[in-house]
Amino acid sequence: MEVKTWSEKGKMFSVLGKEIFVIDEGTSENTLVILHGYGTSTIDYHKILPELTKNYRVILHDLVGFGFSDKPNKQYYSILDQTDIILELWKILELKNITLMSHNLGAAIALEILARNKTTLLNIDLKDLIFLNSTVSFNYEIEDEGHNNVSPLQDFSSKMQLMFSSFAFYKVKVKDFFYDASLFSEEDIKARWILMDHKDGREIIDFLANYGTECRLLWNRWFSALDKNLLPCKIIFGKNDIIYSEVEAGHFANHIRDCKLHNIENCGHYPMLEKPKELINLILN
Repeated sequence: MEVKTWSEKGKMFSVLGKEIFVIDEGTSENTLVILHGYGTSTIDYHKILPELTKNYRVILHDLVGFGFSDKPNKQYYSILDQTDIILELWKILELKNITLMSHNLGAAIALEILARNKTTLLNIDLKDLIFLNSTVSFNYEIEDEGHNNVSPLQDFSSKMQLMFSSFAFYKVKVKDFFYDASLFSEEDIKARWILMDHKDGREIIDFLANYGTECRLLWNRWFSALDKNLLPCKIIFGKNDIIYSEVEAGHFANHIRDCKLHNIENCGHYPMLEKPKELINLILN
């Protein structure tokens, strides 16, 4: 997918003082909101968007700091800030009957939305949840200050910072996140790089990399929200993910009441690019 072609599918919205790139396609009364991950943007979903719009009104937006959206200079933009932007955008778009699908960093934002939805302060028409190769660790037996373990998201963001040091290095190392790197086209690799570099995005990558620490600080809040969650949930997991293990995915699933765990064989961290047909089938069925 070429960057120019993708940009023409969306438009900019002013949300809480930030310019946010939004794609809004499909006419269904049921809405699918997709939250992308760290170090990338909505363009990851170009292979699955056409089929999903046959069944949903699909909303994609670039998080602050990524893609075409604003990239504040020398300003740490937290998960809480990202959530504020998203919820305000939902109001502007008047979204209803929401299925929330999140990948990587987006899963942390989805959990914060879930936590806020448990209060009486919000009126979100949230119907169900889909977590796609989350990088949020919920193994509380190892996620404490007495251990030196690095969370999946911290590990991922560290790798991404290093990779974005040069295009030549990125082009080689990004393929490590795929089971079959041949399925990540040269065009997609170049588009990813262009969108990360857009608006000097690589210059602010360090200011986006503290999400792992924030996840640790907010873990109890999110765990409590999950423990009380009554919404149907799917966890979809590319089984050959080098960042998020099968053990982590299973542990996550075990803490959600109405949850189904689906593994995609021979698939890495990006099922939407590597196994789009299998992913579409799991989303819709």
